[in-house]
Amino acid sequence: MTDTSKRARLSLLHIAPSLVGLLAATVMWSSVGADGRYVLINLTIHNPGDVNVYKSFQTDEENLRRFNLTAEDMSKGNVQLNSHGEVDEIEVKGKHIPLHLDLRKELEGLTYSYLTVDHKTWSVRVGDFVNVTLDDFKDDPNLVPENVTLDWSLIPAYNPNPANISLRSGVSEASIHFDNNTLLFQYLEGEVKVGKWVPILPYTGLYLRVINPHTRQLTFSKYYSTDYFMDKEFLENLQNLKNGRIAIVASFYDITGHFESPVRNALEELGSFAVQHLRFRDLWAWVWQTGGATLAEGLVTNRNGVETLPPPLFLSLQMPAVNVTERFCKDWPTGGTWEKRKHFCDTYDGYGDLCSCDNPFSITTATPKMETWREDIGILLVTGNRPQYLYRLLRQVLLQPGVNKTQIFVSIDGFHDEPVKLVEIFELQYLIHRPEGKGSPRISRHVRFALFKVLEALDTDKFIVLEEDLLLSPDFYSYMQQTSAILDTDTTVYGVSAYAHFSYNHTARDATRLNRVHSFPAYGWMVKRRFVEETLPKWPPHFVAADWDYWMGTGLVRRGRELIIPEISRTVHAGLTGAHVNGFLTKRRYSNKPVTTDPNARVNITGLRKEIYEREILALVNKAELLNITDPYNYDFPRTPGKVYAIFIKMTKEEDDAALRIIADALYVWNQDARDHHFGLWRIPYYDAMILIIGYPYSKYRKYYKKGYNVIWANSARLEHLSDNFNDDNFFYKSHGKSDYINIMNLYGTSKAKSVNQRIVNKRRLTNQEFLTTSSQFQNKLELHPVTEKQENLKNQDKERIPIKNGNLNESESTMIHDSITSTSIQDVTEKIKLGSEMMISDDSYIHGNDDSNLGTTYALGNSSLSSTAVMKEDKVKLQN
Repeated sequence: MTDTSKRARLSLLHIAPSLVGLLAATVMWSSVGADGRYVLINLTIHNPGDVNVYKSFQTDEENLRRFNLTAEDMSKGNVQLNSHGEVDEIEVKGKHIPLHLDLRKELEGLTYSYLTVDHKTWSVRVGDFVNVTLDDFKDDPNLVPENVTLDWSLIPAYNPNPANISLRSGVSEASIHFDNNTLLFQYLEGEVKVGKWVPILPYTGLYLRVINPHTRQLTFSKYYSTDYFMDKEFLENLQNLKNGRIAIVASFYDITGHFESPVRNALEELGSFAVQHLRFRDLWAWVWQTGGATLAEGLVTNRNGVETLPPPLFLSLQMPAVNVTERFCKDWPTGGTWEKRKHFCDTYDGYGDLCSCDNPFSITTATPKMETWREDIGILLVTGNRPQYLYRLLRQVLLQPGVNKTQIFVSIDGFHDEPVKLVEIFELQYLIHRPEGKGSPRISRHVRFALFKVLEALDTDKFIVLEEDLLLSPDFYSYMQQTSAILDTDTTVYGVSAYAHFSYNHTARDATRLNRVHSFPAYGWMVKRRFVEETLPKWPPHFVAADWDYWMGTGLVRRGRELIIPEISRTVHAGLTGAHVNGFLTKRRYSNKPVTTDPNARVNITGLRKEIYEREILALVNKAELLNITDPYNYDFPRTPGKVYAIFIKMTKEEDDAALRIIADALYVWNQDARDHHFGLWRIPYYDAMILIIGYPYSKYRKYYKKGYNVIWANSARLEHLSDNFNDDNFFYKSHGKSDYINIMNLYGTSKAKSVNQRIVNKRRLTNQEFLTTSSQFQNKLELHPVTEKQENLKNQDKERIPIKNGNLNESESTMIHDSITSTSIQDVTEKIKLGSEMMISDDSYIHGNDDSNLGTTYALGNSSLSSTAVMKEDKVKLQN
C-alpha cells in the first residue's frame, strides 16, 4: 500500500498567470470617473486542493466607497474557484459581491512536475490532455495482458515411507533440510560481537516452511521479522493451515522483540512447550503435524542476555508415514471447480475454510440485495502475489449483501500460479498485467492497467477499487450504494472513499456523518466511469516516481472537485507487508482505527449538498472557542461534550504541512501530510467535543482568526519531537529468571519448589518424538533431553521489559544505562543441578518463583556491534519430485 512519509513526494511547479486586469464588466462595478483614482487590488483565489492563484487588477476608489470597502479589505476578500474554473463572487466582511472571473485558460496553463526514478522531472499541463481520449491508447503495448497456461494435474503421491527433517537455528545461521532438499539456508558472513550494544540484524526472526506429507512438496513458505504484529500474522497463518501438514519453524538470531503473550498462549495450545520460555536471543525450532501432534521441539537459552551468544541448536527427526486415504477430503463433490479446488488445496496452504473438509467456504452462494441497493456497481480487485490476503478479501466481498459476482474483475500484477488459480476457483473475470518498473512506478502502472481493463470487462456506470490487503466492514457495499447517489447529482464531487485518515477511536463517533474533503482516495474507493475515462489519459509514465494516489490528489486530476469520506471508516488496512508498510507503521497508523459493525448502518446524504455542508461548517466555525496553545505537546486538549474548539496553524499552501503534522501528532491522529481537509479546515471529533484545525493564511476560513491568539507553527524542537515519535520503533528485551530455568529443567518434583506458581497445560499433544534442549550452559555436547507429558510451566514469572533501540545511532551518540542492576551468574542458581535421567535440586537451592528480580544486567541496546563485513544471504530451493 502507499502510506509513508518516505515515499517519493510530488514536486508541483506552477506557472504563475500574467498579472492582467481580469475584472469583467459586472453590474455592480462602475467605470472610472473623471475625478476617480485608480487603486490596485491583489486577490488570492483559492484553488481547492491545489496552490492558490493570484490575480491583480485596478479599479476606481469610488467603486470601493459604494460598498464601504477599502483596497485592503478587497485584498483580504474570500474568492473561490468553482469546479468549472470560474469565480462567481467575492466575499468581503460578510458581503457577497458578484465578480466574474474566467480562469479556465490560466488553469490549463498550470504546469505540474513530478520526480522521475532518475531524479529528473516530468512536466505536464492540463491543456496537454484537452483532446486526448482512450482511443489514443488502443495500440499501447503495456495494455496487452500476459497469456497463461495453468496445470491442474495432481502431483503423484510418494510411497508412505518416513522422511528425514533436520533444522539448525543459530545466531548467525538458520537452515531447514528435508530429505536432502534445502528449504532454508540463511547465514551471516561476519562476526556478531557481544557487549552493551547489540545489532538488530536483517532477516532476524522466524522462518516457516510447510510440507504436504503425501507429495513431499513445499506448500507454504514465509519469513516473519521481529516487527510489530508479525507474531499475529504468524499465528493466523498457522491457524489457516490444512490439517495433516508438516509445519517446520526455525528461528534466526532472535524472534522475541514483539512476540506477545496472547500469541504465545495460542501457540502453546497448538502444542509448543518452548514458546512460553523464549527470551532475547534464545534459539527455537519446532516441527509438528497441523491438527495433530508435535513431532519435535528444541530450545537453546541465551545465558546472560546481551552479554552472551548461545551455541546453535540442531534438531533432526523422521517424518512419520502417512495414511494415503487422508490426502483429499472424502465428502467433497466431484467435477467442475471442485476438481480445481482439490488441486489447489493439495498444492498450497494458508486458506482456512477454503480447504476445510468439514465446512468448506461456498464460492457460489449469492447474497440477497439489501434495502439500500440502487444499482450494480463494478468491483475491481487489484492484487499482486499475496494470495492469502486475496482470499481473505474475496471471501469478504462475496459475503457483502447485494454484490453481483459477475461484476467483479481481478487484475493481477505479474504471473504467479497461486493467485491466478485462486481466482480461477472463484470463476471470476481476471487479467494479468506485465509488470512495468519497480516500487511505486510498478504499482502505479498496474493500477492504470487495471482501470483500463475494467472499463472493457464490466458495463457498470461506477467502479469500486480495492487492494488485497484490506478488511471490509459489514456495511461496506451498502455504504457505497448509498453514497453512489452523490456521484449522480453533484458535479463538485469526483469520488467516494471508504476510509478516513483522521478517524481513530477517540476521533470518530457518528457512523452517519460524511465529510467533503480535498484529498485522494484510499483503501476502497468509488468513482464514475466518466471520471476513469477522463483520468487515464493523464496517467504518469513508468519512469515517474510519484505514487498513484498522491498523483490523483493533485489539481491535474481533481480539477477542484472534492472527495466524500466517512467519519468512521468502512475499511481497515490489514497488510503487514507491502511496498510502503511494515509492522511499526501499522502500529502507529492503523492499529487504533474504528470501523462500523452494523450491517444496516445509514449515512446522511442530504447534509453533503455543497450549500448545506458549507452552512454547517460556517456554523461550527462561528460558535468555536479559539484555543490559545503555546506548546502542543504539553497541552490538555479540552473534551467538554458538545463544545466546539478551533486551532489555527501556520499554513501558506497545501504542501506547507509541518505545523499540521505537529498538532496532529499531539492529538494522536494521522500526522504525515495535509490530506482530508476542506478548504484548509479539518473537522475532528475529539472524544465528545469537536476540534477545528484551520490553516492560516491558506484556509478560506482564515478570517475567523482573532488577534492575540497563537498560530501553531513548526520550530526545531517540535519537529524533533515529531521525528522522535515517528521513529521510536523500540522492541523489548526480556531476560531469563531463576524460576524460568527451574521450569525449563522440569524440576517441580522437589518439595522446596511448591511455592512456584504452576499451570497445567491441558491441551498439549505430545509424542515420544518430542524433545527439548536444556539451557545453553549445560550443553557440553548439545544433548537433547526428553520432555514428558506432565511438563508444567510458570505463568506469572518476572515481566521485566527492557527496550532495545532499533536505530542507526552510533554507540557514542546513544545513551547507555550502565550496570545499574548487579549481574548474577546463572551458575549460582544451577551449580547443584545434575544432568541425567533424574534431575533434582538440593535442599539449599530453594528458589521462589518471584525471587529473580536481581538476575541479569540492564542495558539500553542499539545497532553497533555487527562487523562491517557482515552480509546477509538467503537461498531458497523448492522441493523436487
